Amino acid sequence: GFRKVVHIEQGGLVKPEKDDTEFQHPYFIRGQEHLLENIKRKVTSVSNIKNEDIKVRQDNVTKLLTDIQVMKGKQESMDSKLIAMK
Repeated sequence: GFRKVVHIEQGGLVKPEKDDTEFQHPYFIRGQEHLLENIKRKVTSVSNIKNEDIKVRQDNVTKLLTDIQVMKGKQESMDSKLIAMK
């Protein structure tokens, strides 16, 4: 929940010359240690991935594996023809 503080003189477009980057959080207050327990790291959830997305990805992987098998067969055929030509 920490946010980067952009000062007006920096304008948010120009990188500051020195590393004086500042972050703030509403519960990060000097002398208010009891508020620190309210600061939690954001957790990205696997449940955000939709089942349809997983199925599409699995279908893509299956198609790629099939294509690779076909290409491998063609390569083996070409190799055997090349050996026969020698």
